[in-house]
Amino acid sequence: MTTLHPATLAQNRAANPVSSTWLSANAGSGKTRVLTDRVARLLLAGVDPQNILCLTYTKAAASEMQNRLFQRLGTWSMLADGFLREELRGLGVEDLSDLSDARTLFARASETPGGLKIQTIHSFCAALLRRFPLEAGVSLGFTEMDGAAQAHLIADILDRLAENDTGGCISGVARYHAGDDLGALAKEVAKHRLAFQSAPSRDEILGRYGLSPGYSAASLDKELLGAGAILRAAVPILAAGSASEQKVAATLRTVDPDGPAATVLPVLEGPFLFGKTAATPFGSKAGKFPTKRTRAAHPGLADDLDHLTDTVERLRGRRLALEAAEKSHALHDFATAFLPAYEAAKQARGWLDFDDLILRTTALLSDPSVAAWVLYRLDGGIDHVLVDESQDTSPAQWRIVELLTQELGSGEGARADVPRTLFVVGDKKQSIYSFQGADADAFERMQAAFTERLRPQGGLQGLSLAHSFRSSPAILAAVDATFEADAGADLGTDMRHIAFHDAMPGRVDLWPVLPKADAPEDGDWTDPVDMPAPSAASNVLADKIAGEVRRMIDAGTVIAHPKDGA
Repeated sequence: MTTLHPATLAQNRAANPVSSTWLSANAGSGKTRVLTDRVARLLLAGVDPQNILCLTYTKAAASEMQNRLFQRLGTWSMLADGFLREELRGLGVEDLSDLSDARTLFARASETPGGLKIQTIHSFCAALLRRFPLEAGVSLGFTEMDGAAQAHLIADILDRLAENDTGGCISGVARYHAGDDLGALAKEVAKHRLAFQSAPSRDEILGRYGLSPGYSAASLDKELLGAGAILRAAVPILAAGSASEQKVAATLRTVDPDGPAATVLPVLEGPFLFGKTAATPFGSKAGKFPTKRTRAAHPGLADDLDHLTDTVERLRGRRLALEAAEKSHALHDFATAFLPAYEAAKQARGWLDFDDLILRTTALLSDPSVAAWVLYRLDGGIDHVLVDESQDTSPAQWRIVELLTQELGSGEGARADVPRTLFVVGDKKQSIYSFQGADADAFERMQAAFTERLRPQGGLQGLSLAHSFRSSPAILAAVDATFEADAGADLGTDMRHIAFHDAMPGRVDLWPVLPKADAPEDGDWTDPVDMPAPSAASNVLADKIAGEVRRMIDAGTVIAHPKDGA
C-alpha cells in the first residue's frame, strides 16, 4: 500500500465530510482540490447533491471547481476496480467494499434538478430571489445591474439633482469632494446605504464630534479673536530674529491675520505646535517659542505668543472636529436626496445591484414569517455549506452564511448518515478585496463565533494546509521571513510555509522600488486613453524583468522545472 505524503494526509483530514472544519490554506496548498474532494466524499456518503451548497468568490473559481468535480466523478465511473480503490484510498475513504456508489455519482450529480449548487454568493442570492420574488419584495423579472449600467444610472441621477439643486445637496458635498466627479462617491453611498437610513440633524452630528449645539465657523472665529493684533506685532520682530524665526515670519505673512479662523489656524499650527512625531504630538510650544533672546527682549510679546500658542493648541481639535462635522452633514444631505432617487430609478427599470442581492436575501432569510419555509423549499433544505476564499467575504455576506446554517449541527432533518456541516477555507494573508467590502478581521471573528455556536454539537475543528505545491524552499523562506515578528502580528496565526518540492532550487532577488514617473505629455488623440506611458513604472519594471531574463538565457542559467527537484 502506498504511503501518503503528509501534505496529502492534511488535505484528506480537511476533506473528511463528517466534521465541520475551518481551514487556513496557504497559497498553492491545494485548497481547490480539498473543496472538490470534500464534495465528492459528501456524495459518497449518500448526501443528495441538491443539499450541498458551495459558495465561491468568483465565477471562474466556481466553474473550475465544478469542472474538476465532474471530471473526477466521470473518471470514477469508468475505472477498473483496482484503480478505483486506489483513487478512493488516496482520497482518504476507508470503506472500499462497495464501489457501485462511486460509479453512479456522475449520473446522480448530472441529473440533479438545477445542477450542483457551486456558485458565487451573488449568483446564489439572485437565484433565491428569482425563486421567491413575492416573499422578497422584488420585481418578478428583475435584472442584475452590472457596473457599467450602474455608472450610467448614477450619472443620470446626479445630472437631474444638479439641475434642480434647491436644497444645495450637490453643491454642499461638491465643496468637500476632491474627485473629478461625484459618481464614485455616489456609488460608495449606495454601497453603504444602511448607514444613511436615518438622517441626523446638524446638532446631533456636532455632538458626535464633541462640539456644542450650534457651533459654527463663527464660533471658531470668536475663540480666535485678538490673534490678528498679536500676529501683526510679532511678524516684524520675528523677521529680525534668528533664521528659524525669520522662516516663521515668512510663513505668517502668507495669511491674513484677521481672516477666518478656519484659514488662519492651519497656518499657525505649523510654527506654534510640535509635530505629530514629537513626544507631545501637536502640543503647544508655549515657553519654547520664540527664542530666549527674543523673549528677553520682548517679554510682553512673548506672553502674548504663549497665550496664542495655547489657544491654537486648544482650537486645533475643534477646527478638525468642525470640519469633519460639516463634511458629515453635507454627506448625509447628499445621501438623503440621492438614495431615494437611486432606488426609484432602479425600481422603475426592474434592476437590482450587487448590494441589493445581498441585502434582499438577508432580509428574506431574516423574516420570521417566511424564512423557515423558504429554506425548506430550497430543494428540501441545505445540509452542507462550503465557503471558498472566506478571507474576502464581507460582513454582510457572512450574515447570509449564518442564516443558511441556523440549524447547523442540530441533526434535525439531516439526510444520510452525515450530520449537517460547515466547511470554510481561506487565508487572511491573501485578502485583497477590502475595496469591495471584504473584512479580513472577520475571518477570525467568524471562526470564533462558529466555534462557540457549534461547541454543543462537537465543535468546529481548525486545520491548516502549510505545504505549497507551487514554489521552492528559498521562495517560501523569504515569504516567512517577511512576516516574522511584528510584521505578521495582524495575521493572527504563525506564518509557516513548507515546500512540497523540497529539493527544488530557487532564488529571491530584491529590486529597488521604482519611483512614480512624472505625468507624460499628451500624446496623439488616437492613442488609447488607458495606455500607460513608456516611462510608467510598470513599463520600466517590465523592461527590466525582460532584460534580466534575456541576460539569464544568454548566460545559460539553468531554470529548473518542479519535477526536476521532486
